[in-house]
Amino acid sequence: MIRELIPAEMKSILSSINREQHFLYYSYLTARKHNSVHYGQFTDQGELLGVLAFLRGLPFHAFSVFPVEKSFCLRSVLSFMKDQLNLPDNAVGSVIVNEEVMALLASQLELVKSPKKLLLMKHIHQEALPPVDTSVVHLGPSNFELIESKMADLDTMAFSKEELQYPFYGVMEQRELIAVGGYHIYSEDYVELGNIGTDVRWRRQGYGKKICTELTRSGRRVTSNVYLNVLEENIGAITLYQSLGYALMCKQYMVELLFEG
Repeated sequence: MIRELIPAEMKSILSSINREQHFLYYSYLTARKHNSVHYGQFTDQGELLGVLAFLRGLPFHAFSVFPVEKSFCLRSVLSFMKDQLNLPDNAVGSVIVNEEVMALLASQLELVKSPKKLLLMKHIHQEALPPVDTSVVHLGPSNFELIESKMADLDTMAFSKEELQYPFYGVMEQRELIAVGGYHIYSEDYVELGNIGTDVRWRRQGYGKKICTELTRSGRRVTSNVYLNVLEENIGAITLYQSLGYALMCKQYMVELLFEG
């Protein structure tokens, strides 16, 4: 049986889930709960086998998966959700899973291309943060249009307008926003850095490090749980984050899958 989860069931999952091992799905249960819909697969006896969730409001089809038992059938739930949510035929969905889940579901996934390896890092060493840099400024509501324009220029697909409610920091040069960064999640529970980028003309001059430093410092003011995701192939960024006090928490895969008509 497949059906939409009720709030009590989602609350029960939240009470036992490991945030760092199921980082994306944890966000669907918490900060992104109001924009997500969750469908569970159950045995005839009512035992939960696993969950597939869909996030509204992004310019691509964003999913998250949480298997509970090895018998969880992702294909069946995906087909059911496609009909329930009126998703288009032969569309591509995006999901991030840890290594264990990837191994469990690999045979069920109709992949569009090879998965990308993604590292979840957490800020551990606060003493590693450089001193405050006054060239990095807090961007308020008067800068929102500029931020949105810059997100489009940088092709940050995961950016949503709702994230403007979280702090943004940037570097201005001759009234031009040349580097910017914000958050995907910003709460007392945890923080996830995101929407970070520097204009091509200004790269390799340390602006990314300055932005990440201030974002991390701001995040640590509200919680000790400050995270970010980075592609494993991006050695330069990983080295930068390590220099700021970040450490590896979980190895993941970014997967694009096909849900057929």
